[in-house]
Amino acid sequence: MQSKVKHKLSLLFLLSLLNIIFASLLHSHIYSSVEDFIYQEHDSYLLVTKEKVHEAFNGTNAENWQLKANQLASAYDTQCLIVANNSDNFSNDILQLINSPQSASGVADFTGAMVYYPLNDEFVAELGPIPFNSLLSFIYDWFAWAMAIFLNLIFAYGYLTYSERKQQKLIQDILSLPVDAKADEKPTEILAQLKISLAQAQQENESHLLSQRDLLHGVAHEFRSPMARIQFALDMLEDTPVDEHARLTESIHNSLADLDELVKELLYYARIKDSQSALKYELLDCPNICKESIEQVSAFYPKINFSLHMPEPVILQGDGKHIKRMLVNLLRNAGRFAKNSCRLSVKASELGVKVWIDDDGVGVPPGKADRIFEPFTRLDPSRSRDSGGCGLGLAIVASIVDKHHGTIEVTESKLGGACFKIAFSNKNQ
Repeated sequence: MQSKVKHKLSLLFLLSLLNIIFASLLHSHIYSSVEDFIYQEHDSYLLVTKEKVHEAFNGTNAENWQLKANQLASAYDTQCLIVANNSDNFSNDILQLINSPQSASGVADFTGAMVYYPLNDEFVAELGPIPFNSLLSFIYDWFAWAMAIFLNLIFAYGYLTYSERKQQKLIQDILSLPVDAKADEKPTEILAQLKISLAQAQQENESHLLSQRDLLHGVAHEFRSPMARIQFALDMLEDTPVDEHARLTESIHNSLADLDELVKELLYYARIKDSQSALKYELLDCPNICKESIEQVSAFYPKINFSLHMPEPVILQGDGKHIKRMLVNLLRNAGRFAKNSCRLSVKASELGVKVWIDDDGVGVPPGKADRIFEPFTRLDPSRSRDSGGCGLGLAIVASIVDKHHGTIEVTESKLGGACFKIAFSNKNQ
């Protein structure tokens, strides 16, 4: 046990050391040069802005000053004020620059990102602080995190590959042991049983690796769409007018929110799939938890009529948080494809508790019923996802049912669409 703890601590120390060295190299060889270039770009941008201010106010009558100030404020997404030329509004250093003969075409304050333009001896046009939206500065802010993640992924991949090869070699060495030794039959029988067990474990591991590979492929596919939207918005940010920046920024934020929702769903799916994660069993009042689930989902589909059919109150033993998540996911799936109505039915018997979710939608195509419980499976690619859907809803449902030792199947509904049937046995509760 102590050796395992020491091994983990050594790996953490090595990973931390690699990150520190990599960060130091980036700071000393890349960041300084990039930072100087960004400052130069910023100063050049302020000088160009100063010329624009000079062009706007040069030869303009006093009655049009405020109109020009409003136009500049809108163009640069900041404020442009007409203020008195006195020490109440400016520091002594700025006041000296404004009143100097060289300030006829304006003064650029690089530290404060401000531009001052003397209109006459009494008034000054003050523009700023002026935002500097540079793609390079955005990359500069996130480059370190991106490189750190990339380095850690490489290290994790190398370590996992090494561990897998080492494990495979050990398994092959054990499987190659002779099982027909005649000197002592008891050890031979043990080795034979060990060989069978290891072969079964190897087969299970291979199946698990295949499912993990498919899941990773699905994750990569789901990440591609929001990442493409972010990349498109970043590419357009430099070439679009200032008044379009808010729309592009909103697109970036929405895409990041989609990624955040996908990551949360993946973490939840990973936790519920973990065989070592324990459930918190309790007696659940089915009428209350069903009504809460319907109320939560009905807001997303105001045109769909959600109904609850429960002849008598039912008590179910299970994890309340996961059972509610199961019901919400099933109801949202039904509401997504329903035409007019969805029905949730619950009934208790001597064998256990049964749950049905029916809808009047298009149903599930023949032969495709089993696939819908796989992660990121969409039987009809033309269907657009509603808000919050990321292809893991039914996979999470199947995992929750399996975690409670229940069964789930999908058949044709009496309403005309799909019917999801879930059965929880009293023996398994």
